Amino acid sequence: MVARHSPGELTMTMYRQKRRTLLDFDWWLLGGALALALLGVVEIYSSQPHEDFWKRQLMWVVVGLVAMFVTARVDYHRIIEAAPFFYGLCLFLLVLVLPFGQEVSGTKAWLGIGRFSIQPSEFAKIGTILMLAPFLAERWDEHRRTKSPYLRMPDVLAALGIVLLPVGLILLEPDVGTALVFFPILGGMLVVAGLHPRIIAAGIVGVAVALSLGWYFRDRVLKEYQVQRIEAILHPERADRRGYGYQTYQSMVAVGSGGLIGRGLFRGTQSRLRFLPKAYTDFIGAVVAEELGFLGMVSVLALYAFLLLRALNHAKLARDQVGTLLVTGVVCMMAFHVLVNLSMVVGLVPVIGIPLPLMSYGGSALVATFIGLGLIANVRWHRYVN
Repeated sequence: MVARHSPGELTMTMYRQKRRTLLDFDWWLLGGALALALLGVVEIYSSQPHEDFWKRQLMWVVVGLVAMFVTARVDYHRIIEAAPFFYGLCLFLLVLVLPFGQEVSGTKAWLGIGRFSIQPSEFAKIGTILMLAPFLAERWDEHRRTKSPYLRMPDVLAALGIVLLPVGLILLEPDVGTALVFFPILGGMLVVAGLHPRIIAAGIVGVAVALSLGWYFRDRVLKEYQVQRIEAILHPERADRRGYGYQTYQSMVAVGSGGLIGRGLFRGTQSRLRFLPKAYTDFIGAVVAEELGFLGMVSVLALYAFLLLRALNHAKLARDQVGTLLVTGVVCMMAFHVLVNLSMVVGLVPVIGIPLPLMSYGGSALVATFIGLGLIANVRWHRYVN
């Protein structure tokens, strides 16, 4: 006999399912991300009080939140099935940028859509993660079945090929900073999928040799402004503080003037008086350091650490290898952004145009980061789905 339920019982069952679904969403992840994003809006307003950048950023925060919820709600196995489409669309947009893109500061990286513009390279990071995850998960299963603990070299080269397609197009813009982000993503996902320690060691040596040769032949490999930015870090005492070393120097002044507790919100001088150019974009960290001081920056770093560690825990509890690899890719992307951006702010690395996740001004980067966080929440939300 088929069991019959009264309308009241069905309503109660549906209510419990919805309540369980809402409770299972990672509200802590959302809360941490929203706190960083709103602090970014406040500091953007503080650095540019007479512009409407903060209003645009707030609008993109809302769009990002919607994108995060939508991404988290659809089972990531279904998203993975559409990965070739997303990846192909990103490549198509990157190709369109080259002849039709808007050029800003010598880089043609934006496509104009009515009153708005998008930066396809930011979404290409997510598309590449979506493409790499099922590919490496399948190889992960294969070498487990054959009792081989490591990926084969052809698999590594194929994964590298997936990454080099968008990287090559981004370098043509040219946008070296964004192109660099793809390699930590690839490296982290390969290590988790079973990269042989010898290949890891060879990769580290290869990068060191490539950097050394690149610097030795810098006049042939690098552009003049790139050489100047690197020399501003290597020899700050000889850097032209009114020329190529100006932005790094002013950023360090802003960070140093903040002291322990900062000058106070809306009281920073380096950004508000325009000593630090474009402070609301890649140097938003310097604004935070000047106004909120060392303690404020420690709080920001604590929030980033909370997000990344919580995401890594989701990767460990993921139902399958695809989920683990998806989270790994997003974590590597965000961690590299945070590490390089804040190192750039305090003068440890050259200025290479990498924004601070969730805080720097820019709709494409913000929405892409929220989509990445949506994938992390998705893996947690659907961890019991086969």
